[in-house]
Amino acid sequence: MSRPSIKSYLVQAIWNWCTDVGLTPYVLVKVNDNCVVPEEFVEDGQIIFDISTEATHNLTFDDREISFEARFGERALRCRVPYRNIAGMFPQEEPNKGMMFSPNSDEPEEEEIRSTPPKPVFSRVK
Repeated sequence: MSRPSIKSYLVQAIWNWCTDVGLTPYVLVKVNDNCVVPEEFVEDGQIIFDISTEATHNLTFDDREISFEARFGERALRCRVPYRNIAGMFPQEEPNKGMMFSPNSDEPEEEEIRSTPPKPVFSRVK
């Protein structure tokens, strides 16, 4: 059994925080063939979505992706964004309070073998 991505928890936590404190949650997406997004709004391979409850319908945080319905111009579209494509999550009003993510990070089925992380160093204050 594979474990869920930590990114899925972080994205949902930031969304919850934004919603709880009255801020507008934005998500920055690196678009590729795995995403279902309105291509005409993609710039430089990226798109930013307002995923607030006011801007979306049926927003779902699944194990591997977020999905929602939104209006783009005159048409409604069901969008799907895998967590691996989420490059950042932040409130529109305070973008410095969000979080940026490494590309293709934290996907259990494709984890790279990493060397053992360094042990934390603690110093005592005298």
